[in-house]
Amino acid sequence: MPPFRTEAVVLRVQDFGERDRLVTLYSDEMGKFRGVAKGAKRSRRRFGANLDLLSLVRVHGFERPQRELLRIDGADLLEHVSNMREDLRSFAVCSYLAEWVEGCTALRQPLEGLLRLILDTLRRMTSDRGGGEELLRIFEIKTLQLAGYAPKLDACVACGGEIERKGGIPLDVGRGGILCRRCHRGNATGLRVSLGTLRVLEEARRIPMERTHRLGFSARSLEESRSVTRAFYIRHVGRPLRSSAFLDGVLRGGEDISARVSQIADRREE
Repeated sequence: MPPFRTEAVVLRVQDFGERDRLVTLYSDEMGKFRGVAKGAKRSRRRFGANLDLLSLVRVHGFERPQRELLRIDGADLLEHVSNMREDLRSFAVCSYLAEWVEGCTALRQPLEGLLRLILDTLRRMTSDRGGGEELLRIFEIKTLQLAGYAPKLDACVACGGEIERKGGIPLDVGRGGILCRRCHRGNATGLRVSLGTLRVLEEARRIPMERTHRLGFSARSLEESRSVTRAFYIRHVGRPLRSSAFLDGVLRGGEDISARVSQIADRREE
């Protein structure tokens, strides 16, 4: 069995038998991969709390020929989200980000730059500047871009022509982007987005992460961007995000949200 060693973020941890855990991780070298952490339920020396959600770890073990699951013998903690266990908002955001990454990636197919994007997002989320909901929209569109799932927003997806830059601009998820008036004629379905939303999404996926704090999302742009990115996630992944309702409730400050933490945690272990 050939050995492996790589730096990766933890996307999901599930119980696996009486002693082990099944771990899903993402690495820029190996892509998304799954492995069995041997004795992880009992061995605090080798794993401890190093397998917390979105922790950056240096994981090592052995690949098993002709098998999807790797054998994970240890994980050294490099970074972790310090307040995730104590702060409901951080837990909700991390659950959402991990599910988003897991859905946008295929097994053993790395996306260049994704690990850095994840880490930059987490560091900004826990910094003094924070990030708010704007940071989520930026992360979503950049991840869709890396995965090749992003919508075409700079011209009509059907004919390549210019769009009329006023009023609500039609966006057809099935076709993969915005439509001009001629191509949209007779098709009343789909989303409509404002020119301001198109501009901020285009800018968000184009500029480096360290400059995205300059982007200004209006309340309307935040709402429309959320609809756009989630619609394209569903189109390509084939299912809605299970953590989205929980996150949205936390961000709105809804009541009885804390009672749903265990439900989300259980779903991450399914």
